[in-house]
Amino acid sequence: MTTEETAVAAPETQAPGRVVIEDGVAWLHLDQPGKNVNTLSSDSVGWFEARIDELRSQDLRGLVLISDKPGYFIVGADINEIASFEEPAQAKVVIHRGHELMNRIGALPFPVVSAIDGACLGGGLELSLACDYRVATDARHTKLGLPEVKLGVIPGLGGTQRLPRLIGVTAALDLILTGKEVNGKKALKLGLVDRLSHPLSLRQAALEAVSWGKPKRGKRKIPKRKPTSLMTKITNVLARAPVAKNLVFDQARKTVLKKSGGHYPAPLRAVDVVEEGIKMPLDEALELEANAFADLAVSEVAKGLISIFFTKQEVDGRAKSLADGARDVDEVAVLGAGFMGAGIAQLLAYKNYRVLLKDRDHQGLGRGMKQAGGLFRELVKRRKMRKPQAEQAMSRLMPTVDYRGFDRVPLVIEAVFEDVDLKHSVIREIEEAGPDGLIFASNTSTIPITRLAEASAKPENVIGMHFFSPVHKMPLLEIIRTEKTSDEALATTVDVGLAMGKTIIVVNDGPGFFTSRVLGPFVNEAAYVLQQGATIDQIDRAVKGWGFPVGPLALVDEVGIDVANHVAEIMQGYEGDRAKPSPILAKLLADGRRGRKNKRGFYTYESKPKKVDDAVYELIGWQQAEVDDQEIIDRCWMQMLNEVARCIEDGVISRPSDIDIGVVFGLGFPPFRGGILREADKLGLDYVVGRLDTFAAAYGPRLEPATLLRDMARSGKTFHDYD
Repeated sequence: MTTEETAVAAPETQAPGRVVIEDGVAWLHLDQPGKNVNTLSSDSVGWFEARIDELRSQDLRGLVLISDKPGYFIVGADINEIASFEEPAQAKVVIHRGHELMNRIGALPFPVVSAIDGACLGGGLELSLACDYRVATDARHTKLGLPEVKLGVIPGLGGTQRLPRLIGVTAALDLILTGKEVNGKKALKLGLVDRLSHPLSLRQAALEAVSWGKPKRGKRKIPKRKPTSLMTKITNVLARAPVAKNLVFDQARKTVLKKSGGHYPAPLRAVDVVEEGIKMPLDEALELEANAFADLAVSEVAKGLISIFFTKQEVDGRAKSLADGARDVDEVAVLGAGFMGAGIAQLLAYKNYRVLLKDRDHQGLGRGMKQAGGLFRELVKRRKMRKPQAEQAMSRLMPTVDYRGFDRVPLVIEAVFEDVDLKHSVIREIEEAGPDGLIFASNTSTIPITRLAEASAKPENVIGMHFFSPVHKMPLLEIIRTEKTSDEALATTVDVGLAMGKTIIVVNDGPGFFTSRVLGPFVNEAAYVLQQGATIDQIDRAVKGWGFPVGPLALVDEVGIDVANHVAEIMQGYEGDRAKPSPILAKLLADGRRGRKNKRGFYTYESKPKKVDDAVYELIGWQQAEVDDQEIIDRCWMQMLNEVARCIEDGVISRPSDIDIGVVFGLGFPPFRGGILREADKLGLDYVVGRLDTFAAAYGPRLEPATLLRDMARSGKTFHDYD
């Protein structure tokens, strides 16, 4: 065996990889220095170009692209570079260069194999699509996808054109429009990869793709591969015919609009590019893709989504550092088997924790276990788990009506009813039954943790873990620390939260903490607007049209009118008249309306879809009046902003990144706006303060701008540093 390593244009410490030639096969090892993952950027593309030019003239049997990063192939383009584009022309220069690289790879006079073990996403998958053959491992960490729409752009290095030609328009649109990732087995079924292998056999599988003899000079020997499926051929023929407009592309547009509300232009542009490009020669289609990518990359939507991407990275990194010094936890107890408690317990069991689930009676436990079982069955149905795995995970849930076994549990998460006396009694009971050093975490959404810790013999071990409903879907976890909370208790709860897959913000204690406190004025103002004379559907339609996933009154129905009213009363007790709830909630509650849970609220749920219950208008003594949609939107979100500013003033939260992630991931603030503080910065705080002053003059002092907002507007400051 002969082995040699090619020279590189840049110093080895700077090169994003290295090339080794063994027995006539070139192995291009991807390994960006100083990073945990590989990405594609202008610099790395330049390095690739140089290596391809060097290899083109050599007498080789083939080229294999393989990563030296454990668990990662290439995770996509350099997001910093995309964020730097200010004009479409800048983006087009980069994209054209990327297209040229892909074309050079495709024109090499010997087979090119992509050997994939780990995440192969975005530009990484597009690079693989330019190769002749793709081998992927069957490891769980191997994922393939084109997630660009999540950043407000479309695949720009040939993905919108090579993918449909490879696996068919329908399957390609599913990946491109959703940004979903598929494992190796699914990728093989789609025809996205040509062979699966065990990770330890990846090199051998790649070698077999180029081992059928050296090609003659000027000719390419392409490895044998699975033939294009009949369905792919039929789909692509239809896609070029007029009938496809109704069969494929119009349906795709309808689906996109239904899911996005029209706020995200990238998926719609992707449909256009695929529809037109499939009829063109590849080079013309790639130019169509380049133009679309360039336009989208400099759009406000892309800027907002990319800012959220970076903000989440910052928040996640901070959470990981806070988890240093965490106690080892492999068993957790959950007190309360209601909707939230059962959801927390199920997710813990799914993430391999043993869980003691306690409720006061067997009836409550039965409901909780039934809920958990249903969630596991749904995972099996969606092929996220196999049935034996789900059964094994379910077996990690141990239901109980007493405290037997609690003497070994290091962490308890309490999810009982929002009542101080009840929670105090639970704290006393669990501390008596549990081990020394037991960490007690409350899932309360409003009651100050300091107040709860009054019942504890060790207040330094009392902390808040505020989950959002439904627990298995909502990504945010708000952890609340008091002045006495120990670093170990904080680190341990953060560590468990990260293991549960949550995005974590840590806030200081106070009534309603951060998320519940800022959500209250948002929904309360919507109720005041209803009281003023706007219709229920107008309010929800306007706010949803601005980008929220649901309108504020529909949200109250989802949360429960009884819960919303209870939270409002608690907050008024701490905040005074400024937090005084609209009387509408109390009137609905007195009429027995609790929202979706009993199918009676602002809406009626007896049929699908839900409908506004017109009886509400008579119940609240309503008289219709003209209210502008933009006023509804501004009053609702600016009241949320107002409370955010007061949270900053009170020292509950301080970092803009935590705030923007908190409202987006926990409260549904439109992600394409980049977060509530970025939206305020974009509009200008002087404008925001002026609007609030106008509203306060018309509707009362609750709408007066917070002192912080007024001071920042006066001095011309912004929440984020944009230098």
